Amino acid sequence: MSALKTTPTSHEHAVVVELDGEIDIATAEDFRAEITALAETPGTHAILDCERLSFIDSSGLRALIQCHKVAQQHSSQIALAAATHRVAQILHVTAIDRRIPVHATVADALRSGGSA
Repeated sequence: MSALKTTPTSHEHAVVVELDGEIDIATAEDFRAEITALAETPGTHAILDCERLSFIDSSGLRALIQCHKVAQQHSSQIALAAATHRVAQILHVTAIDRRIPVHATVADALRSGGSA
């Protein structure tokens, strides 16, 4: 059984959500629901800290895209930061890194305001 722990931390202009574990078929729906709730608040800047995200499968990628679409509809932003090599490769191969801003570190994402 896979697990995903999410830990949100409020910053001055953003919410950083630390992802620890895997986003897969067992965790994707809970992930989608939590991040969508953030994204539905107009003007929210959510940074997903992927440093401890060990794996994301197609159901996780689908949930991520859904969250991104909800954010756009509510004038909010979602950005990814600190992806491991494995996760970064998946984001690149699926071209998600061209739709959702990806930053090398959380600090970079906070400085940029979410835009790439």
